[in-house]
Amino acid sequence: MIAACMDYEALTLLELKKLCKERGLKISGNKDDVVIRLMEYDELASGPRTVTYQPAGLAGPIPSVQQIVMPPQNNMYQTLGTFVILYALVRIGWSMLWTFSNDQLLGWLLSPVGFFIGMGLLVGGALIHQEYKNGIFLTMGVLVVSGILSIAFHAETMDEMNPVTLVWGDTAMFMTSMMCSFSCLAIVGLPLLLGDGNMKPGWPPSLQRIFDATGGGNKKRQVSCENCDEKLNIPSNYSGTIQCPACKQNMKV
Repeated sequence: MIAACMDYEALTLLELKKLCKERGLKISGNKDDVVIRLMEYDELASGPRTVTYQPAGLAGPIPSVQQIVMPPQNNMYQTLGTFVILYALVRIGWSMLWTFSNDQLLGWLLSPVGFFIGMGLLVGGALIHQEYKNGIFLTMGVLVVSGILSIAFHAETMDEMNPVTLVWGDTAMFMTSMMCSFSCLAIVGLPLLLGDGNMKPGWPPSLQRIFDATGGGNKKRQVSCENCDEKLNIPSNYSGTIQCPACKQNMKV
């Protein structure tokens, strides 16, 4: 670094500015400013360093530029979420086909069930894509319900197909349907086993506000202040020390 500084000092201001132009740097000022900018460029190119340089005429040292490298994003969640969303769209479209005619009454009646299964998968896939752990649990729950309904309303012939099953055949196909359901559960649960453990807890802010407004968010319990009997609302799962806003008395709950 010192050698580089001496090399820059030996050059004229015009030569230094030509170097800046070759490296795509925009600079103005005196020779010291140009030397400093070239040295910062060299530090960034060779990695973060802790060496500082004090050129002549400046009062204090110039801190080196520290380069922060962000870890690469895990694409497992985005890929899995995309596939779940695509499968959800297939289930929604398959269910809506049965609303065009009520010739097969069972299929027509089950079309709303298949539609809500598809919507549940759609929401779960979107949450997985945003790296929320609850998206995995929601999707797995919907797949369990879908698998049970697929077995309960199994179609032995194509004419008996309905919105909650995508497989038809004789009783031997029950095993095929069960294996498909378990395979889907295993694929969705992969991030719990192979993920980096950095999935987000809870729900997105928009959903959390809805849960809070309907009473499905964090429930609270009421306690009385030991000093002034003021009623205080605290989270139901909280334990520790709180302070009464009225009398400023600390108490444990």
